[in-house]
Amino acid sequence: MLHRLIYAEWDSPPEAMAFEGTLREILGRVQALLPGILAGKDAALANPAEAPPAFWDDCLALYLHTPAMVNVALNYKICVEMGLPMHPTYYFALKEHSRFKAEYEEAELVQAQALFVAAIGTARAIYALEADAAARLDAYVRALPEAILDFVYVSARDKYTWRASNPARILSLAESVRQAFQPALVVGAAHGSIMSGLIFANLVEAPLYFVRFSMFKRQDVAPVLASSDLAFLEAYHEGPVLLFDEDVAKGTTLTRFSQDLKPLFRKTYTGSVLRHALSPCRPDFTGHAWSD
Repeated sequence: MLHRLIYAEWDSPPEAMAFEGTLREILGRVQALLPGILAGKDAALANPAEAPPAFWDDCLALYLHTPAMVNVALNYKICVEMGLPMHPTYYFALKEHSRFKAEYEEAELVQAQALFVAAIGTARAIYALEADAAARLDAYVRALPEAILDFVYVSARDKYTWRASNPARILSLAESVRQAFQPALVVGAAHGSIMSGLIFANLVEAPLYFVRFSMFKRQDVAPVLASSDLAFLEAYHEGPVLLFDEDVAKGTTLTRFSQDLKPLFRKTYTGSVLRHALSPCRPDFTGHAWSD
């Protein structure tokens, strides 16, 4: 898996985490990186000292760029389902729905949900470095509508998202969960949990889904649940389901996320990669507690 090929300093996010580009450009970058990493992964794991520095840089770039496909697919899906206009650089807030109402065909609604689910599956295959990951990515890119390829994705050097993407911390969380139960589904609070959620779900070998709840960047007042989300989640009603956020400081996001989604399932748990030691929110499972 890709997380085994990431060697980084985890206190401060790297310069490589700050980038922007159209989805077309970013997926092209991932397509260019993936074959070489797949070809060199076994040798690099067997003898890390022999792998050139550029190989490790490519692994880090793949780790950072791959989540863009899930992020943009989720934004595209929300635009279609919530009747929001599409713009390559501006993301309309949900509260602007009544002012800028857009209408989409039923086929577009179905396609948006299918592309979102496919984005999660393809990103997981890339992170797992599966043998057919490159072919799956190529097929996914071919299926994308032209409009979505022009969406601009911006990645910032967010220290908390970066620290919560530390594979050792994610592995610690995964091990504690696996010792307690096997999740029927992992549901992450997007967008922050996407990078760590892809690794975590692969480690616990569970289905993965994301629901947007961006209190600070998108001013969401509640998790954004469309009929397609409810239909998908209904299949996992019996649970147990892990409701996941990458880090818990005050814990407002995970607390509200859990309150709103918990009634959809018979059995749920909460989990986070990081939790501040003074946080009033105490997830059922945590990879690492920190204080600063």
